Amino acid sequence: MAPSSAPTPRELFLAFLSVGISGFGGVLPYARRQLVDRKRWITDGEMTEMLSLAQLLPGPNIVNVAIMLGTRSCGALGATAGVLGLMLVPLVLFLVLGAIYQQFAGVPWLKGAFAGVGAAAAGLILSVGIRFAHALKPRAWVIALAPVGVWIAWRRDG
Repeated sequence: MAPSSAPTPRELFLAFLSVGISGFGGVLPYARRQLVDRKRWITDGEMTEMLSLAQLLPGPNIVNVAIMLGTRSCGALGATAGVLGLMLVPLVLFLVLGAIYQQFAGVPWLKGAFAGVGAAAAGLILSVGIRFAHALKPRAWVIALAPVGVWIAWRRDG
């Protein structure tokens, strides 16, 4: 699928605002759906490449993707629009929820709710990893090393 025309700063702001609203704390699945499937501003392969580069840079991966896509489309104004759109609603929500949580941190059902949110976020991250894996050309050495990497991470944390 070929990408559509380059977005304007306003379109970038609104698209990333939608992403920021959709997934507090785990927005990568929503960003991929918005940028690749709905808006078609980039291809699946381009999203994978941007995310790969974003992981090498300091800061949150999705913010780096917003900066890269925004800069590519509209320069500094596009990058600013993407990041502001992405961060606006979560920042306000974070501040409000933080103030509320401070008042009710000891409530048992609230602790359980946060554990459930963490499990849901882990599932979203796994689903995105599987989607990105489908976009890559399989290489035997990568497939062979993947279980080794999982084992090393498991041993280190366990």
